[in-house]
Order: sequence, then C-alpha cells, then structure tokens
Amino acid sequence: MQGNQPTIVRPLLWLLAAVITLAACKSDDSVATTTAGDYCYIKSVTLGTVKRVAGSVTTSFPAGTFEMTVDHRSLTIENRDSLPYGSQLGRVTATIAFDGSTLSYREKGAEAGWTSYNATDSLDLTHPLELLLASGDNQTQRIYTLKVNVHRQEGDSIRWDKCESDSRLASMTDMKAFTLGGQLLVLGKTGADIVLLQRPSADTKASWLENTTSGLPETTDLQTLRQHDSFLYLSTSDGQILTSTDAKQWQQVGNTLPGGLTLIERSDNYFYAISEGKLLRSADASTWEEDKLDADASLLPASDVRTLTLHQANGNSRIVMVGQREGSAHAVVWNKMWNDSEREADAEWTYFPLTPDNQSPCPPLQHMSLLHYDGKCIALGGPTADGSLVALNAMYVSRDYGITWQPDTQHALPAQLIGSDGCIACTVDQDNFIWIITNTQIWRGRLFRLGFAQP
Repeated sequence: MQGNQPTIVRPLLWLLAAVITLAACKSDDSVATTTAGDYCYIKSVTLGTVKRVAGSVTTSFPAGTFEMTVDHRSLTIENRDSLPYGSQLGRVTATIAFDGSTLSYREKGAEAGWTSYNATDSLDLTHPLELLLASGDNQTQRIYTLKVNVHRQEGDSIRWDKCESDSRLASMTDMKAFTLGGQLLVLGKTGADIVLLQRPSADTKASWLENTTSGLPETTDLQTLRQHDSFLYLSTSDGQILTSTDAKQWQQVGNTLPGGLTLIERSDNYFYAISEGKLLRSADASTWEEDKLDADASLLPASDVRTLTLHQANGNSRIVMVGQREGSAHAVVWNKMWNDSEREADAEWTYFPLTPDNQSPCPPLQHMSLLHYDGKCIALGGPTADGSLVALNAMYVSRDYGITWQPDTQHALPAQLIGSDGCIACTVDQDNFIWIITNTQIWRGRLFRLGFAQP
C-alpha cells in the first residue's frame, strides 16, 4: 500500500492546481494569489495631461492628480472625483500598470477588433473602454471597463473672458486694482503722475474714464491701498496715512510718523503699520504702540506687504499678512487672530516658518496680489526674482490661512497671460469676478457656481 500512495496523491494535486489556475482569472472573483504566471489583474491607471476648454480659453492640467479607482470585483476603473467641466477626452494618454502578458482595448460595446495597448497611445476616453487583459501564461483573461467622469455642469470651473483694454494702461507702473461702488478702478503711476482709471465692472467691453486725483504726493505707496467700510486708505514713505471715499480726493488722517511707515491693514479697531522694523498699531493714526509678535521682528516682511482681513464662520477674525524679506527664498507669512474671548489688542501675531512638515511656502512673486476667493487665500502675480517661476503661471492657493500654498491644478489661468511683462494688478469684485490687469491685457473670470442666482 505504501508503494502505491504517490500515484493517488499526484492526480489530486494536479486537479487542485487546475482549479486554482482557472479561479485566478474568473471575472466574478477577486484576485487570487497564485504563481506569477497566472496573474491577470490591473494594478493602477494614471491619466496624462488633459486639455480643457472654458469659454474662449483653452488650458491643460495634469489629470494624474485625479485618482482612478480599480475595483477588481466589478472589474471597473473610474475616477470618483470628476475632472473639471470642459475637459477634452478625445486624445489622452494613460499609464496602465498590470500583471499579465498582453493588454488590449476597444470602445465598450463595439464589435470592432482589439487594439494592443501602448503607453504612448492617445486614447479616446469620451466613451468607456473595455480593457482585455490576458494572464501571464496566456490561458485566462479578464475584461475591465474604464470610464473617466467629467463634471457635467460648470459649477466648479472658472470661465475666463478677455475684456477691452486701454492704451493708457500700457505706460502705467505700480498699478493697484480695486472696486468701489460697482466700478473697477486702477491707480497707477505714469512717470511722476498718479493716474486713476475707472470703468463699470459689469461690462467686459466698457471704456475706461480717467480722473484726476488730489492730495496724493509723489511719496505715496499705491500698494498699501486698503479698504475698510466705505473708506480707502494709503500710506506714504515719509510717514503719512491718507484717506478717501471716492479715490479722487485724498486727505491725511492722524499725524505724520517721523520714522516713516508702511500701512499694513485697517481693522474695525486699529491701523496696523510697519515702521523701522517694528509692527505698530494705532486707534487713531496719531498715537502708535508696538503690537505683540510670537517671533523676532527681524522676520517681518520688509517690502511688498499684502494683507487680508477675514471674518470666519466660527466667530474668529483674522489678518493674513504676506510679504517679501531680503535673503528669503519664499514669501513670509504672519497671522493675527482674535475672537470674543480674546480682544484684538491682546492677540499676538504668529509667524509661519518653513519646517520639515511644511515644505510648501508661498512663492516670492513680484507684483503679488493677495485675494480671498471661495473661502481660500489666493496669491498670483509676476515672476520670481530668480526666474524659477514666470508671471501668472498659476494661482497659488492656501486653505489654511497661509501656512501652506499649492499651485491650483484645477483652475488654470488663461494661456495668453502666462509670462506677461510689466505690472500686474488683481482684484475681486462684488459679483465674484476675479480681474487680472496687465499693461496690455485684461481678463475676468468667475467660478460658475458663484454666479448662480441665489434663492
């Protein structure tokens, strides 16, 4: 009996091995763990660059940031987060990682033959594809369905429209854009003169009107313009703060600070300014005192300071300050936050340093504009001084009040703006349009859902 035992065991082992091999690639089962030659499954799918059309603007974005989920039970592959509205799927490359011998594809439901997959192929993903995968031993196969989802509505897309420009913008330097009473305004310098241009913000083809200004000396720093309630404020390099309600007639508020100052912000209670390397506050622009910092004052920005005052849903109020400091490879960011339990006067400024856990600082953009849009902080502007970034290559978004910044890969700027020369000024109007004004071009864009009629 012992001599015959192997002849009984071997057929049983062969039968068991055959069952495992067939089960490895059954279309209604999960992936089995067998020998490498029996593997037959898709590991991952990564999309390449996708073109996108929004209005009259064609852009592109890396669609690989949208994860494609592979479900081995249902044999489906699709993205749970839809691509932006207007994504063009007619010619898209896709990197498909798989275990098996051959992979072919065709449009789902088609009777045509299969095409062998090549990673350099441009696939037509406007309709679902079938992916036919053969196992390593070419004995079994699986068919997956690949589907790419795209937003059907433009709610989370920005439509950009080019607007009528004006030859007077071409010679302007140090431009500052803002809105007031339904008007889009630009303050800028033409030579030694300060020029004010304005036009209705609701019309893409409106003409610009030039207005004279009074009370603005040559020492005026136009980039310090701040708005609070119905008042505008500017500071001068020789220590004055000026105010206006119409951007035309300006007069001094408070006293001149002998050491000079740069106006940072005007809150409900205080003026904030940087003077001689210190951050000061004043209730009346006459009497100043140092405000509290949680880090050394040498880390304060020295130039190109931009701020946002935000009132959060949880009751907190916050000032976000971004600026440049000589010798720094990135913009510096500070915050001041207060609420009902901590008075504004008692709240200190917090410095956000670059740390091992935070390697995404705000880039040091020239002509930077800092905007609050759709609940996020947005920085955009000209090139960096070292040339590592060109002008208006992207909008840089912070969702944590300035701690980290990332280029917005979903919402691209018009290609015609990338690499713009000269001044750049940006603002957001009362209808949620972002305005980008250069010496030669004007563009207006808005998230579609922010333009939907409110119930």
